[in-house]
Amino acid sequence: MSGRKRIDLEMQGTKGNRQRIWEALRARRDSFTAIQVACSAQVNEDTTRSYLNALMRGGWIEVSVGSEPFEEQILRLVRDTGAEAPAVTRAGTASTAGLGNEAMWRTLRILGEMNAAELAGHASASVTVTLWSARSYLKWLKRAGYVQVVQVGKPGRPERYRLTPGRYTGPRPPMIQRIGQVYDPNLGEVVYRAKPEEELA
Repeated sequence: MSGRKRIDLEMQGTKGNRQRIWEALRARRDSFTAIQVACSAQVNEDTTRSYLNALMRGGWIEVSVGSEPFEEQILRLVRDTGAEAPAVTRAGTASTAGLGNEAMWRTLRILGEMNAAELAGHASASVTVTLWSARSYLKWLKRAGYVQVVQVGKPGRPERYRLTPGRYTGPRPPMIQRIGQVYDPNLGEVVYRAKPEEELA
């Protein structure tokens, strides 16, 4: 099986592989190898090297010792951007994956009641969110119990939602996975699994 694991399979508690790698290299910051970071973070070596290469391309880390073939390079942190692991692509550029959900989740907490178009409009103040994305996210949040319907939709009147009292679990947005489930990174657990008929809806 190729590609990244499902997020719930790569999490330990509420921390993903990249976060654990970032914390491990920050702890050593001036001198570390990929193997040291992999062992400290408890992440397999291939995954660790892939993220380290992305960080190197993006200018977060650099080689301090070692450039010969088959020589284990000693690396150092040169751009510390804080506790949160940088979200980067393999090419080292900033990744926008998940920013739309983050903006919608934040908007729901701050503004309260709204329909999908209003959610998309307000969330787009920081990152482009389409009406389709807002409708899809609200659909899954409703299934998982994070939002409730306060006005049933009908022709000419869109459905309105609000965040369910007591269901704001933290700043990280619930993630909708392609296999038809909702994973909450604040809780570190899958909170909803769709029935077969729901996955097609």
